Amino acid sequence: MSKQSDLCLIAALSASLLFGMACWAGESSAPQKIDLTSLVDQFGHPFRAQDSMAVVMLVNGMKVKNMVRDALAELDVSCLQQGRVIYLANISGMPKMISKFMAVPRMRELNYPVWLDYTGNVVQTFPDRKGEVTLLTVDSERAISAVDYVASGEELRAKLMPECGALDPEQGS
Repeated sequence: MSKQSDLCLIAALSASLLFGMACWAGESSAPQKIDLTSLVDQFGHPFRAQDSMAVVMLVNGMKVKNMVRDALAELDVSCLQQGRVIYLANISGMPKMISKFMAVPRMRELNYPVWLDYTGNVVQTFPDRKGEVTLLTVDSERAISAVDYVASGEELRAKLMPECGALDPEQGS
């Protein structure tokens, strides 16, 4: 083979490699769809809010759970009851005896649904930062359109306020 043939071959291979990488990158940039239909809430009810969810709150860990609880105490939780805001709790790392006899029964005292990922298979598909609430904004096609990480209860209240509104003082929590 001549030098010119070698250069042509290298150029052709490089072009096809670059084209293939561009196609692969295009595929990976497609918005991630959210499917929570495998989840149940703290009462064992199946997830049915696929078409109404606007925000998914990924809660992973006790510190984050407490921050969410405190922020929700000042918001109208009908947004969770109606499925516009989804509280998704990763309890996969919790010992089964603790979740079965302590954690989930305590969650039943809440006046809003907490969607439970017992295996971690659902939450592992979403971005997450330790010690922060992950807020996934969901579009009408059930695709993630934005990701926010929230590190304080005040910031979480502010981010959820447009979807939930403030708690009516006469309504109580």
